Amino acid sequence: MTTIYFATNRKLAPGAEFSDAFHDNLDELRFGTATCEGRELFKRDIADVAASATIEVAPERLSAENAAASRLGSAAVFGRLQAELRDSGKDALIYIHGYNYSFRDSVARACQLQQWLAAGGRDMAVCLFAWPSRGAGVSTGAYRDDRNRAAAAGPALGRAILKAVDFVRGTPRGQACNSRLHLVAHSMGAWALRGAVQSMRTFVGDNIPPLFEEVVLFAADEDDDALSARAKLSPILRGCRRATVYLNRQDLALKASDVAVGNPDRLGKAGPEQGPDLPPKVVTVNASPAIIWDATGAAAWTRDETGHQYYRNNTIVRDDVVQVLAGTSDAEIKGRAEKPNFWLLG
Repeated sequence: MTTIYFATNRKLAPGAEFSDAFHDNLDELRFGTATCEGRELFKRDIADVAASATIEVAPERLSAENAAASRLGSAAVFGRLQAELRDSGKDALIYIHGYNYSFRDSVARACQLQQWLAAGGRDMAVCLFAWPSRGAGVSTGAYRDDRNRAAAAGPALGRAILKAVDFVRGTPRGQACNSRLHLVAHSMGAWALRGAVQSMRTFVGDNIPPLFEEVVLFAADEDDDALSARAKLSPILRGCRRATVYLNRQDLALKASDVAVGNPDRLGKAGPEQGPDLPPKVVTVNASPAIIWDATGAAAWTRDETGHQYYRNNTIVRDDVVQVLAGTSDAEIKGRAEKPNFWLLG
């Protein structure tokens, strides 16, 4: 059994399910846990994993008259997470999913990712941020809609991160754990992260709290200058020790996004724009040669026909990222070849 933690600004529907609608207050959050049964879930179809997941929403009671009487779902979930980290010695990882996910799909993917990384040697507590993607399939209209939704979800994600900061800072010294916190965003999840960064700036300016050890962007559907631009993603670099960008120069999904809305070069396809404003803590890893475009039989689950899903089904990429998440210096990570301005896999 795999348990993941979640925060979402989706609207809660009857039966502890979340709809594709935003909460009435866009940055309002609900917290909870989800469990998925079985081993090697990363080899199974996401729909099967999603259908069998058990969702538990943390109870919440808010009192405008007496704040001390309020019962916050975030406090309950953060407390449970902290106890797991303290008892197990694991690290924690915030995961922001990409385009075209229902809530249950995002839970299933988070469980698959947890088991995938654990099978590669990094058993971590995964914390999902489930933004209100419509999960309406792949089309130009659905892509445009989800892109707007990801941006609108940014303030809720930023609020969730700042709530985590407050919880950590408010924890008595004797109850604290020494675990590290990482952040992984895939595809359009990086677009939601931009919204979160900019929303946090309205509260803390450019002093983003140094909460994260590693920030990892896989196939990021973001502009190639995002990590150099103050109005985009660069302030997140204040909040982490290192940011690693994984790219595939033949990523068909990101090529389609260029066509759909006329985007600038995508960070997850072209890599970070090189220049004096790109900090040295930004590391680029070119996974293009490692992509498994076709596979059959027992290995069919490793097929990546769009070159966009390698973060969850490619062992060469996994071997690299588990070393990143372990804090290994770039020059000591095995399986890479150093090239001008980037590292090459495969």
